[in-house]
Amino acid sequence: MVTKSRASEHIGKNQTSIKAENTSSILRTVHETNDISRADLVRLTGLTAPTVSRIVSFLVERGVVTESPGASVGVGRKPVVLHFNGRSRYIVAIDFSWAHVRTALMDLGGGILDHTERTIDPKSSIKTEFERVLETVQELLNRHRGIKVIGVGFSAPGLINSEAGVVISVPNFPSIRNLQARQLLQTRFGFPTFVINDANAEAVAEKFFGQGRDTSDFVLVHLGYGIGAGIIAGGRLYTGNFGVSGEIGHTSVDRRHGKWCDCGNRGCVELYAGLRGILEDASAQVGRQLSFAELQQLAAEGDAKVLGVLKEKGELIGYTMVNLVNLLAPQRIIVTGQVAALGAPILEPMKRIIAERCFYHVADQVSITLSSLSENSTLLGAMTVVLDDFLESPYDFLTVREERRH
Repeated sequence: MVTKSRASEHIGKNQTSIKAENTSSILRTVHETNDISRADLVRLTGLTAPTVSRIVSFLVERGVVTESPGASVGVGRKPVVLHFNGRSRYIVAIDFSWAHVRTALMDLGGGILDHTERTIDPKSSIKTEFERVLETVQELLNRHRGIKVIGVGFSAPGLINSEAGVVISVPNFPSIRNLQARQLLQTRFGFPTFVINDANAEAVAEKFFGQGRDTSDFVLVHLGYGIGAGIIAGGRLYTGNFGVSGEIGHTSVDRRHGKWCDCGNRGCVELYAGLRGILEDASAQVGRQLSFAELQQLAAEGDAKVLGVLKEKGELIGYTMVNLVNLLAPQRIIVTGQVAALGAPILEPMKRIIAERCFYHVADQVSITLSSLSENSTLLGAMTVVLDDFLESPYDFLTVREERRH
């Protein structure tokens, strides 16, 4: 075995980069742990007491960490405990889809300070729609001039190149082709901007705030108008090469005679088991056009024709999930979206197929659960992507980036 000197362990790093890594380690630990002391930080991070003290003082001075007296553990002075101050900074979160756009100012704890929502026309020009997004963000910022904003998170369905910050295409929104979302937002507002697929955004939100907090390997499956997956592996979001992953909705279930999809493939499962396909087939069965609310009501009332459609769609989703489990063997699958909100009529057939068809009954070890987050989960995910980068590089955010804007 070749041993290395202590100095060689940090080849290519200077004192500033080491300080930045240590600051990240301490802030992440404070963020993940309630009422933590400096002594706890020394034990958990392995850093020396003077290093911890200096970095904590810096974070307290910047307002990201607060101090308060802890519970007394005996005779003497009460220990001082540290807390992550979620309201010290804010993030602009944008949830852009083919049907609506939600924009919010959110604190680092996921709370919404202010927000707007409006419907959009997928047949309109993306230039017009995106200019309205920029105007909405400006209006929110104008209403809250005194706050500190650290970044913008932009979430959208479809094909996203997160590394380049480009929305390549969005299903059912034909005018979107290679939308330079990051460039447009950063140029207009000057904040670091992160662009992410909606299922990936929801997966990150689950990791920080939802059903994924206690596991390092899970898949978030969004069942809505589209079907997609966000993959957390080893505690990190897996984005694949080119920033594309989890596109399970484009698994072909009828390659010869299936419907043509916007992606260029034929017979994609989301064309049949996405909400649009479910509404089309259920409407055909009952002989009239159904809204989602009417579909829910008929399912709740036990309408045999509607339940038959939902059983078929649930099984189709289940077969797609079998492939997912056989490929990834995740500890947990978290299901969300409007289709999932239909409940047992679609989820029970899905679970049955997974249990019956997975390789060597691997599914027996995989828990399947509904998301506990609200309908704002995609918005929360857009915020959390920025939060995660902030926790990874707090020293850069709190020094170089904030000073650059002042």
